[in-house]
Amino acid sequence: MFLIDGYNLLHAVARGRATPEAREQLLSRIAAWCIAGGYTARIVFDPTSGLRRLEARGPLEVRSVAQGRTADEEILSLLAASDDRTAWTVVSNDRAIVKPAEKRQFKVLSCEEFARLLEPPSGAPDKPDSISPERK
Repeated sequence: MFLIDGYNLLHAVARGRATPEAREQLLSRIAAWCIAGGYTARIVFDPTSGLRRLEARGPLEVRSVAQGRTADEEILSLLAASDDRTAWTVVSNDRAIVKPAEKRQFKVLSCEEFARLLEPPSGAPDKPDSISPERK
């Protein structure tokens, strides 16, 4: 399962235009990619107005953490609770998440690497890349 640092990815792909519309577009792209490739993902956002605390969009789980907690804290607690280093593929550019994830030997993708996975290869049909073993 992909564990995604929501606003970190949104800021990386929206290039300064991290609007609610850009967030919705990103969530739709991730959900479609998960469906097409047989993947599952959880994207975690800092407390966000207009976003439910927990929402399932097919194979994509969208979480907005409660006030007083950060997405980083939520992601780090999920990693700490897992003894299975194959349970998560972490998507973030945030060193506060990447370093502990790598130390515990979770697979880590930068936001840019993950964004490239969401794009269809040039000259190919809209199918996700199959580089990740996290298919279900």
